[in-house]
Amino acid sequence: MLTIGLDHTKKEPFYRQIYAYIRDEIRSGALPCGSKLPSTRRLAKHMDLSRNTIDLAYGQLTAEGYIEAKPKCGYFVCQVEDLASLNIPVETEEEDPVQEEEPIPFDFSPVGVDMSLFPYNVWRRLLKEVMMNDNSELFQKGENQGDLGLRRAIMYYLRQSRGVHVGTSQIVIGAGIENLLFLLSLTLGKGRTMAMENPAYLNAYQTVRELGFQVLPVNMDEEGLKVSQLEQSGADLAYVTPARQYPTGVVLPIGRRSRLIKWAREKKERYIIEDDYDSEFRYYGKPIPALQGIDESDKVIYMGTFSKAIAPAIRIGYMVLPKSLVSAYRKTAGIFSCAVSRIDQSVLTSFLSEGHFERHLNRMRNVYKEKHDLLIQKLKEIDSRITVYGAGAGLHVRVDFPIQDTRRFEKELLKRGVRIYPLSMYYIDGGPEKEQYILGFTKMQKEDMIKGLKAIREVYRLV
Repeated sequence: MLTIGLDHTKKEPFYRQIYAYIRDEIRSGALPCGSKLPSTRRLAKHMDLSRNTIDLAYGQLTAEGYIEAKPKCGYFVCQVEDLASLNIPVETEEEDPVQEEEPIPFDFSPVGVDMSLFPYNVWRRLLKEVMMNDNSELFQKGENQGDLGLRRAIMYYLRQSRGVHVGTSQIVIGAGIENLLFLLSLTLGKGRTMAMENPAYLNAYQTVRELGFQVLPVNMDEEGLKVSQLEQSGADLAYVTPARQYPTGVVLPIGRRSRLIKWAREKKERYIIEDDYDSEFRYYGKPIPALQGIDESDKVIYMGTFSKAIAPAIRIGYMVLPKSLVSAYRKTAGIFSCAVSRIDQSVLTSFLSEGHFERHLNRMRNVYKEKHDLLIQKLKEIDSRITVYGAGAGLHVRVDFPIQDTRRFEKELLKRGVRIYPLSMYYIDGGPEKEQYILGFTKMQKEDMIKGLKAIREVYRLV
């Protein structure tokens, strides 16, 4: 078994360090031709690393001819004695597009879903049915806005569950929010100024900046977006998450919703972009209706995806355009083909129309509610003074720990393999008066969540 010392202080990924060690051992003759290397599984276990890390190192060595893989036998050192006479410089550093990070054991990330209950058998059956029908039409170019069947299924879903006023002609299917924002930027034209909530949904913020929008941050309070500040900003677009603001979890009350719509109605070029982020998950009380559903002035552009409700890799989102923008979309962005595979569209259409989505959503709500309740219970057990905001819905909560030294708090948690997310990292301008933390609960299993919360309790009492 190889004994490879890894330097944890280096920025160089572990697989590169393993690769360099074995390469140098081969070049020096310490590993002669024909030597058998340990299997990736055994070496990964020996070094307490992921098998993927060892696979990457062995893959690089194989690609460069230092070792070869023999079927059912393993990896063996190749004949490389002549390398020294070629005077080949040994590369000590190489640009690597994938910077591998060691996994955090207890990561309270607000991003990600619990895939343990994904209906793989149903999805596999639907995909098989699509492919067995010999439908050659699916391999032809489809409608630019997305196939009518999927748009119709989404229309019914949005009408029934979110109260959205929508027809199929208003729906545009895209490969996630980023793709839809690109199409929207073409529809609205250049030179637009967009107001965004501060703190913000950073993925959307970075996307709209890259698309050339001038972005103006508008601050939040405990009732959501400060519409008075929006009114003074000079923006003609407002990007909001009113059902449950990301990341604070604040629900925009009806008074501010009405005022926001009034702001958009005052000028022809003004529109509201409503990102209905994680609105499917509400554990207590009645669902919060979409802002678009109460707008009678045709001023709300509604967006959503299936990433949180089904799986991130689905990469299917939808945009509901105001009727006044449909013709503008078709003249500009309508020239682009739909970015979502027609096969994936067909599978999702069946998943929605046959009731599988509703059943899966109900199952996941129950699972997430249990995790949500467990997280809040354990936080309160740590100290009754800990305040939890945004509870009762969504995929994360915002937590105020009554501590002074927040930096030490974060560092001590990382030492114990726990990561929580400072609210300050979501600000596009300034920062919070007092640091708070975002704790997600969907991706972690309950057993790991309990262990992570135990470590939080230890550190909390320490600092």
